[in-house]
Amino acid sequence: MSSIEDQVAGLASKLLNIDSSALDSNVSDLGVNSMDAVAFLKAVNSEFGTSISADDAAKFNSLRDLIDYLG
Repeated sequence: MSSIEDQVAGLASKLLNIDSSALDSNVSDLGVNSMDAVAFLKAVNSEFGTSISADDAAKFNSLRDLIDYLG
């Protein structure tokens, strides 16, 4: 795993209870509630120094899409 992948996987595990085997799964299939999704997005923005909006994040189909974007 790349460093970015490791960081995203760690945040997903900690904040969303999603393990690294689900990085390629469709986000809508993972059962993440909106409050947890917002907390995860805030953590990603903080960790990577980005400012991804909720509207932009909604365009990512999987956490892998997010990883590719951050890479």
